[in-house]
Amino acid sequence: MRRTHTCPKCNHGEILFVPQIADRDDDDTVRPLVVHVVHLDYKDLEMGSLQAYICRGCGFTELYTKDAAQLPVDKIPGAKILKPKA
Repeated sequence: MRRTHTCPKCNHGEILFVPQIADRDDDDTVRPLVVHVVHLDYKDLEMGSLQAYICRGCGFTELYTKDAAQLPVDKIPGAKILKPKA
């Protein structure tokens, strides 16, 4: 959907792009939903914000992570790189 702007499930041609998925913090602050947060003494660094492409026909949604190559895999608990099996 991201490239074709057509739903792969129902073939609908109207896709809603949402550049930042929102999440709520404990104090009701709206923040972007992210894959990884680096906690520093003076602030948090949020990495890998999620973006969505949503079919306006059937509701099928694809999520993509902004700047995915920059995510520190070794710092994310349980994360690992998967590669095709030979």
